[in-house]
Amino acid sequence: MTDTQTEPDERFVTDEDNELTPEERLEQLDEETRLAADFVEGLLDILDLPGDIVEEVQEDQAVVRITEVGSGLLIGRRGATLDALQELVRSAVQRQTERRSHVRVDVEGYRARQVDKLREKARDAIAEVRETGEPVRLEPMDAYERKLMHDLVARTGGVTSLSEGNEPKRRVVIQPES
Repeated sequence: MTDTQTEPDERFVTDEDNELTPEERLEQLDEETRLAADFVEGLLDILDLPGDIVEEVQEDQAVVRITEVGSGLLIGRRGATLDALQELVRSAVQRQTERRSHVRVDVEGYRARQVDKLREKARDAIAEVRETGEPVRLEPMDAYERKLMHDLVARTGGVTSLSEGNEPKRRVVIQPES
């Protein structure tokens, strides 16, 4: 090992390294969901905000939905506050479990609406690529949203996709199949 290389941090070993069974992975996700919901509930109490919390495991991810908040305070402009909240929750869960976490937080269905809009944009971009033969670059998105776009493109014939750029401006490019 050279001076610039370091050993991987044992606290954040990926699931692939552990080769978990589906039952073990589901147990981990259930734990992450519970920890995330507890953290969010405590945060809402501190902020003296109303809100109901719904916990679920979806698409190999812990999801916490906050409903009945009554304001956009937790969403912020273009979801910036929600992104920060999600990162805070993810970090808290990761610290407690000492493993990588992929917690998703949604407030009043905001993320679900955004995903629907992104899917529509991807469908329009696919149609444009097929029509013009030219690549189309979508707006920057987070890793989860990019994966959704890549999955949608993969189910569509005649086009492929790739990601380009660096966080937080990483984006999906849809292009004709070569």
